[in-house]
Amino acid sequence: MIEQITELKNSWMASHITDAEFPTPLSEKGLNLYQSRLKQLSTQFLSTIPSNSDSELTYYRVDCHPLTIRFSMVLASQWEDENEKEAVFEYLTQIMFEDDSPAHLYVGFHKGKPAACGMIYLQETEQGLCTLVSDVMALPLPNKANLMQMMENHLLALADQDSQFFVTQK
Repeated sequence: MIEQITELKNSWMASHITDAEFPTPLSEKGLNLYQSRLKQLSTQFLSTIPSNSDSELTYYRVDCHPLTIRFSMVLASQWEDENEKEAVFEYLTQIMFEDDSPAHLYVGFHKGKPAACGMIYLQETEQGLCTLVSDVMALPLPNKANLMQMMENHLLALADQDSQFFVTQK
């Protein structure tokens, strides 16, 4: 189940470039960089959900292009090389949503500015609804780890309302 939901999420992310009629070379490079980074991550099944304590973030579900831009900016911040960061940003800004999309992107704002991001990917399985929480990232701020934990906890709390199984990718 873990491999299946991870593969489906990765295919969904790639489809914004692979299914595009005229993808830009920069967005194709960004997709390759994103996929290379995925190989460094591990995926784990969660048996319990951490409590969602007080958060310094205000959360917004990405439902318009300006929020897609902010999500992309935060997620691309993990690349240190400016050319790579630009390519990943170009790729991520190509994400398009449909009402029945299995993916839900979120941006967390700290003191009025985008500071963290993450994704919930939902997949119905024979055992029930499974949720993958992935692409959790925060800007390189002194409280980066704390911001990432707040974002992950928020996404898991949202998922806990509907899902029977939870998977994280870090």
